[in-house]
Amino acid sequence: MSIRSATTMTFLLMASICISCIQVSAEDPDLVIDTDVTWGSEEVIDGVIRIADGGTLNLLETDVSVSSGSTIVVERGGSLNLDGSSLASTTPPTGITSFGYWDEERRGSFRVPSDGIDGDFSLTMHSVGGASYYGGQAYVGDSDPVSLNGTEHTFHFSDLGGDDVWIGLVGYGYSSVSVSSVTLDTGNSQISIEGVDLDSVNMMAAGNHGFQIFIAGNMEVDNSVISGGGITIEGDGTLDSDSGTFDRVGPIVLSSDDSSIDIYGESVFVDSLDDHDIRGTSFCEISWGDSVLGSGDSERSGGLTDRWERRVVDQRLIFDSVDVIFEVDGMGVEGGTSFQSSSDSEGIGIVDGGGERVVQIRWSDGTWWNESATINIVSYRTGWNPEASGIDNYGGSAIPLNWGQEQVIDQFTPEIEWESITIVGEGEASTSQSVAVLAEFANRGTASASFYITCDIAETGVQADIGGFQGVVVGAGESMDLQFGWRGGEAGTFSLDCEILTPTQLVDDSAFGGGTMTTGSVIWSEPADEEGLDILPILVALTIGIGIVMIWAYRRAKESGLESFEDDDLDEY
Repeated sequence: MSIRSATTMTFLLMASICISCIQVSAEDPDLVIDTDVTWGSEEVIDGVIRIADGGTLNLLETDVSVSSGSTIVVERGGSLNLDGSSLASTTPPTGITSFGYWDEERRGSFRVPSDGIDGDFSLTMHSVGGASYYGGQAYVGDSDPVSLNGTEHTFHFSDLGGDDVWIGLVGYGYSSVSVSSVTLDTGNSQISIEGVDLDSVNMMAAGNHGFQIFIAGNMEVDNSVISGGGITIEGDGTLDSDSGTFDRVGPIVLSSDDSSIDIYGESVFVDSLDDHDIRGTSFCEISWGDSVLGSGDSERSGGLTDRWERRVVDQRLIFDSVDVIFEVDGMGVEGGTSFQSSSDSEGIGIVDGGGERVVQIRWSDGTWWNESATINIVSYRTGWNPEASGIDNYGGSAIPLNWGQEQVIDQFTPEIEWESITIVGEGEASTSQSVAVLAEFANRGTASASFYITCDIAETGVQADIGGFQGVVVGAGESMDLQFGWRGGEAGTFSLDCEILTPTQLVDDSAFGGGTMTTGSVIWSEPADEEGLDILPILVALTIGIGIVMIWAYRRAKESGLESFEDDDLDEY
């Protein structure tokens, strides 16, 4: 091969490799970290960083800017560690919003920033995200409320002379009222001030997080600041914070009961975007140290931002039967919320329409509220406890509603079992006779049951003649006997397969027990000849008796006729 040919081949091979690299980059644009990596200088994150299993990203005494819409994904087995560093959004939330209260004590308010302004001026308030102020009201100082509408509203002021004036905000139907910024116009100049830079009370931050962090592995924050980004802990992911600052980050979301967060040291939450700093599932692990400060400890929140909330969504009640009507009472912080529903074709009843609801609150002062709702059965009827039976509804009443995703309602229901079924006697009979069968049942449940059994010939599958369905009532925790007759149909050796008939309303036929049991065998035979001789004398006697009676009746009738006629008449007859 010539040198020129070799050079050409080398160039083509390199070009092929480069094209391959470009294709891989186009298909997988994420920055993947699968080893131990440390950043010690200012960095910029723009896009997606994925920390894979076995990978660690250490931010060591560095400032990292995160572009809008970027994402950091910490996969299971991966770690993100911040030590003396900051992770800040370039587009953090800058608005504020009220909590939706109407009373003056908890009404969201901000101070008119009139410092250094002499003479008349105007203040224009702008909403966050273009939300409408329709139906809202503003209280300017001690004056009567002013109606709001549109996405902005302008207030006019005369020379305030250095006096502080506060504007209180009330939304329509207890909704919140937001302020993204205010514009001050003195006639000679305009000044724009973002909402988070206003002096305000009973307000929280508003807007959208500039970036997101998803943690399925581990994240550690040590004397570091995270600003303007949302954090979600997934699966069995963990977050540990020793004196970390979460500025416009909350609520940190724990999306799984296996997720955990441990906040300790001098950690602090500032301006969370909801009325709580942490939002968890019912049984996730939340640890909050004694020295930790929440957003509720700040003047802006006024104590209205809780440390955390636990929530449950799409909660289901599992019944053994369809069309069980139930109600849940005592939901909500005030305990006054209730609703009624029923189980579907799979025995599933949805709590409160499947919506998300709060089941625990840790208030900003460290006190608690826990939901204590109850389930009450309105109607739980099956073929084993119809109203005519006198047996109460199954399921019970005043059942505590737990915080789990699913709750099985299986209390106060029967559990019927066969104990035995035997043939009474020697196990031999004529087909013209019947044999006695003794069945024994036990109810291992906590409610009575009224049920029936049916039997088939085990060897043929033909329904046995036991006098129709046989019924019995067995109380909770009791045993009961049932005796019935079995009449044979043909000669041979046969046994019975007997079955407990279960309610058609059950989702699973075996939910209340039941099942089948087989008897021992009975030898059935045709009636013997000597049995036929027993009746023969009776038949002969009856025949002879009937004959004698007929002869006597004939002679009697003839004699009676001769006496009634003359000889001529007799000859003519």
